[in-house]
Amino acid sequence: MNTTNKPEEIKVDNGGTDKQWREVSTMEKELNTMKSALTVSQRVAICFAAGVIGAGAVVLFSHVLFGLGLSATLGVQAPVSLKSPDIYKPLFWGGLWGSLFGLFIKTAWNRLYLVGFLYVLAPLLALFLFFLPMSGAGFFGLNKGPMLTIYLLLVNLPFGIVTALAARAIIGRHP
Repeated sequence: MNTTNKPEEIKVDNGGTDKQWREVSTMEKELNTMKSALTVSQRVAICFAAGVIGAGAVVLFSHVLFGLGLSATLGVQAPVSLKSPDIYKPLFWGGLWGSLFGLFIKTAWNRLYLVGFLYVLAPLLALFLFFLPMSGAGFFGLNKGPMLTIYLLLVNLPFGIVTALAARAIIGRHP
């Protein structure tokens, strides 16, 4: 579809042709844009939102584990708070990790769910090797006991797959 003004021939009943200038409507331009691939910045923005959704799944899963009593068994006394401002930190970090996911989502599109499931390893490695040692919990959180490490692995599992599912739902068939 050409998005510029061009002459278009229209057949008239008497067998002749009339030349008419036709302006492409805004709706046709948007349809043309939707058929083309998304830009990198669009994929990153979409995956930021998908990452926030994935982080929300992690927060909700922490409440499910707490409700089932698994959190207390693994040494965690309370789930992630749903109150402001506590809820914003995990959602923001989830969005940042989702943005990183958006940089390579086009290349991973054919195996998106597998890549999404494995993608949870990136934020987990950052948590285990950077954030926990900086907070005094040691590498992998082992200063607080090995059960914390198991809990953190378990509670963060939904992040990657939910992020991939949300990105796929927002983007549609073609990245």
